[in-house]
Amino acid sequence: MILLVGYGYWGKNLARNFSKELTAVCDSDVKKLEIAKLLYPAITTYTSLEAALDHPGIKAVVIATKANTHHDIALQALANGKDLWIEKPVCETLDQINNLIKESEKTKNIIFVDHTFCYNPAVEQLKNIDIGKPIYYDSTRISLGLFQSDVDALLDLAIHDLSIVNYLYPDLELKDRTIIKNNHINDKANQVIVNLKFTNGFTTTTNCNWVSPVKKRQIILTGDKNSVVYDDIDLDKIKIYSTGEINSDFNANQLGDMMAPKVGTAEALYTGRTHFLKCIESRSQPLTSIYTAKKIMEWVL
Repeated sequence: MILLVGYGYWGKNLARNFSKELTAVCDSDVKKLEIAKLLYPAITTYTSLEAALDHPGIKAVVIATKANTHHDIALQALANGKDLWIEKPVCETLDQINNLIKESEKTKNIIFVDHTFCYNPAVEQLKNIDIGKPIYYDSTRISLGLFQSDVDALLDLAIHDLSIVNYLYPDLELKDRTIIKNNHINDKANQVIVNLKFTNGFTTTTNCNWVSPVKKRQIILTGDKNSVVYDDIDLDKIKIYSTGEINSDFNANQLGDMMAPKVGTAEALYTGRTHFLKCIESRSQPLTSIYTAKKIMEWVL
């Protein structure tokens, strides 16, 4: 029932997770299609999107191509009555997002946006930890990574943190923002610092880049009761610290005991896949719907 469009780096991960439902793969690169066919002999492969969408067994389309192609591919799929899974970022502009919303409401199709961390067991645990009144979210998402040609570090990396913040606190309303972008290699910002302030006083700071000699994936979430450090690379992914009493003399030396709870090992992408299929069956909006994607994109675009 699933047509996968794009069999690149992330497309291969999607094919693996949708292997039971994978009916067809579409890609302009014939060599990639040959590899896909070896791994999944039962699939049909296509170089033409139009031909793939005509396959009678296709009920949903998973889009794993460059961000600058998402809008047009999604429109074609919606015109053929297909539900959609779209990789982040859903589109390049708010106008494109609004256009997809308009079309999906006409066709009554579901659009799932792959904000993978919202299905990560560590982030789910983070949501359930009582930190008291939230004060700030600080994240570092850096590495000597693959330079993207279609999006900058904001839409490639910081978008993860935007989705996490919205998942943790879905009622936040943006008050102010500061975004610093730097280009060192090409015309896409490879270093981005995003600071958001919300109407309830909660603040977030995200530092993202592709030019660090070391890889870091760390979030610090602090409240007036507890602070949590989530390090996606550490074996102890979550560490909870007692914040202690916050007053005019508060400082780091007043932190209390630390505990490191066990975190589940379910693959976030597979959890998202299961949720997507359930939404198709029940005709309900996904946790990471296009409406949610629009909200967090409005924070930074």
